Amino acid sequence: MADLRTEIREAFDKEQSAFPPPPALRHDAVDAVVARQKGGAVGGGGQPNFQWVAAAAAILITVAIVAGLMSIRLAQQPAPAHPSPPTSTPGPLADYGPPPVGIPLIYLAYPDHPGWLIGFDWTGKPRGTVKLAQQPDPLTGFSQAPDGSAFAYGFNGKGASTQFLDRLGQPIAGTGSHYQDQMWADDSRHICTLDGGLQWNLGLLLPGESAPTTHVVAMDSNNLRSGIIAVSFAGCSARNDQAVIQYSYMQRPSEYWVFRISDGKLLAHRTFPADQLVNFVASPDGALIAENSAKSSGQIAPAAPSTIIRRVSDTSVVATLDPTIGVLGFNGDHSMALVATTPWAPGLATQLAVIDVHSGAEKWRSDGTEELTAFLAQPDGKDFAIQLQSPSDTAQQVSVDLVIVHSDGTSTRIPGRYINL
Repeated sequence: MADLRTEIREAFDKEQSAFPPPPALRHDAVDAVVARQKGGAVGGGGQPNFQWVAAAAAILITVAIVAGLMSIRLAQQPAPAHPSPPTSTPGPLADYGPPPVGIPLIYLAYPDHPGWLIGFDWTGKPRGTVKLAQQPDPLTGFSQAPDGSAFAYGFNGKGASTQFLDRLGQPIAGTGSHYQDQMWADDSRHICTLDGGLQWNLGLLLPGESAPTTHVVAMDSNNLRSGIIAVSFAGCSARNDQAVIQYSYMQRPSEYWVFRISDGKLLAHRTFPADQLVNFVASPDGALIAENSAKSSGQIAPAAPSTIIRRVSDTSVVATLDPTIGVLGFNGDHSMALVATTPWAPGLATQLAVIDVHSGAEKWRSDGTEELTAFLAQPDGKDFAIQLQSPSDTAQQVSVDLVIVHSDGTSTRIPGRYINL
């Protein structure tokens, strides 16, 4: 069958040069080919058999035109420098049943079944399927708790309330309000909330509660009085009763505050000159904070001469890194850090590495051909789950593949392509 198809296509290529199809037929044929491209191109070898072609003229008129146009269309597309993995999951759609209780999971969406999420454990094994009532809107925001035991829909929505879902994807009664910023706490149960204007309120919210328990926090600075409200969580630990809040905006001084959540007491406050740092990243337990030099975002000067990792408790230096390195996150026990050695920017491949925080030794490095989409630190563990995409993918819901990086430097790549939540 492969030889026969090749004969048809090669014969048609010769004939087509003399008898190109009319414009309307080309349009219809291309539409048909695009609809079938997911099935893959047909290849093969062999030499033309023109006697057979003459006998099968009727078939060539109806079938070979489409085959020829497919070859023309594919030839006109530039070949990617780094071929992407397949765009759909291999094999039939699988239902792995309800996710198990107490097993931390990493969730991705099936590309061909809207609303279905598949949960992988930290060995890369599929362990459960969550079936949502509707496909999440990528503009509204959808996120999982660090251990996958709950979800939030509308988490990053502008002016919208947040709908929380349980581990099976069922709505939890009650919704959260819209806050200046919010993030999942390290216990995977609470939401850390920050809201304010004239005064700032820091709180913890359990999904289903109508309002968080809050305390007024002392965030009085020239930055906030400027009217540019660029504050967000750098980290929040419900377990250690500690939240780190940052202010980061170009051409303005950057600063961060450390508060005790239970009573709002200020534990630490540091301010840095404008354009020295790009942002701050705290470990899940709030014990460490990374001060990322502006050079890690591509800025040339001025910029801090190093990226620094400090202990939050006494501001002592734990590690001094090259200024081009940006710390993206820490693992569960803050022994390892996921870093970018090139700026994390849309449309560009990201050079990633996992390093030992105390020694600076590199444990793992990416091949640098894909762009970082998102990542997750293993709850109460040492590993990272990293989602990667093609730099040329500009869809609202990008196609990703999943790599689990283990603390010993090995990695597990999950077969197939999925959709980022």
